[in-house]
Amino acid sequence: MESSLVLRPQWSDLPLDLLELISDRLNDCSSDTVDLLRLRSVCSTWRHSLPLSDKNTNPLSKFPPLLPFWSSSSSGFFVLKQSIVYKLEASQSWLVKVQETSPGTMRVLDLFSNDRLCFLPENFPERIDLRESHVRLVRRAYRVEYANKGGGEMSSFWSLSSDKVVTLSSRGHSAVMAIHSGGKLGFLKSGDDERWRILDNSWNVTYEDIMEYGENCIVVDDKGKTVIYDVEFNVSDLAEGLAGGGGHKKHLVECSDGEVLLVDKYVKHVWCKSECSKSAVEFRVYKLKKEEKRWEEVRELRDLSLFIGEDCSFSVETRDGASSTGGCIYYRDYRSGGRSRGVYSDGDGVFNVQLKDAGKFWVSY
Repeated sequence: MESSLVLRPQWSDLPLDLLELISDRLNDCSSDTVDLLRLRSVCSTWRHSLPLSDKNTNPLSKFPPLLPFWSSSSSGFFVLKQSIVYKLEASQSWLVKVQETSPGTMRVLDLFSNDRLCFLPENFPERIDLRESHVRLVRRAYRVEYANKGGGEMSSFWSLSSDKVVTLSSRGHSAVMAIHSGGKLGFLKSGDDERWRILDNSWNVTYEDIMEYGENCIVVDDKGKTVIYDVEFNVSDLAEGLAGGGGHKKHLVECSDGEVLLVDKYVKHVWCKSECSKSAVEFRVYKLKKEEKRWEEVRELRDLSLFIGEDCSFSVETRDGASSTGGCIYYRDYRSGGRSRGVYSDGDGVFNVQLKDAGKFWVSY
């Protein structure tokens, strides 16, 4: 009996039109550069057929490189920047925040403050093989930074940057929303006359955090009152404010199952070397009860860890044998000068929700 040898097809033999469909699907799903890098690493044919391009994977390509300043009378502009938090599973799990400086080139940032990191931990992998390592996108973050092109003087009323920025895109419409001077909520539409407009100019409303949620964005004010906007800027109420207004600073967090949390930070003034700064002394966490339009206090986080950053906050589940790190909130502790030293759950400040205490230590999960 004759035997036949069956050869397994090679990935390089995949028709290029199917490869283009796969690449287009990545773009349609709002994927990122890491996904494209992993696709290109399959074989040399795919690498040459799929060039790295900002326009393919970067949501910022929908907007001009320079955005107008808050005030139309200014000679300066805003630069919209994106950073991404990844969960990297190599020899151990890491949280890494990076900013793409050019197609395929990444800069590692501090997880909480966006400062550039020049030194990585000694046990951080020297080489990351995307074919072997599991990399998961945790959260995108946006901010705008001022770029002066005319040397004009700036009014002290206007903030020169904003770390509270989201981008919205739906049905061909794109927009940027940001919280700026005095806690006001502004927006700018792509392709419009491209100038900032104020959504709610009420004198007694101060917005504190904004978060992308699907194709919409959720905004919370300093009393905990929460609303949701769509890309057409239609607004709906989500929750009434907290009793007595709550603490001093509100942060929005989305969990992996779509649940929305509100982290309320209570602070006090402490002296840090040459200046007086603020330091968290307690957190309270609430979950959104959508049908009842209210916030309900959460007594324990179980396997959930929350990370509170300047431009974004996010959650990570810690069910992989490291339950000791669950139920904690990680934040930037100004008592140590406001600096964090790592690329993952580094604890310049850590608050245990169950134990109601704060401490300072390194955590690797």
